Amino acid sequence: MLAGATTLAAQAQAPGSVRLDPTPTLQASQASTPVPAVAYRSVFVDLPQGVENTVLDWKAANAAVGQFKRGHADLLKWEQEQARTPAPPTQGAAP
Repeated sequence: MLAGATTLAAQAQAPGSVRLDPTPTLQASQASTPVPAVAYRSVFVDLPQGVENTVLDWKAANAAVGQFKRGHADLLKWEQEQARTPAPPTQGAAP
């Protein structure tokens, strides 16, 4: 164990033996130092394309929702009315 400790001590660097080059730090601290341009990459590039098969007209969708002036209460009333009226039988349906 003593041999391992002396080996580590021998590999340690003496204080003051490491000299840092101050030039890069001084260059980076100056506003006139040129920097590379940042490359723009949209975050939407990797989104899947063509997920929806149809395109809906947003104006028509807004108009359809706008017929329910009181919001959810009108929508519930409309659904109840639709449930009361029987759906017409489809052709080819066996009774």
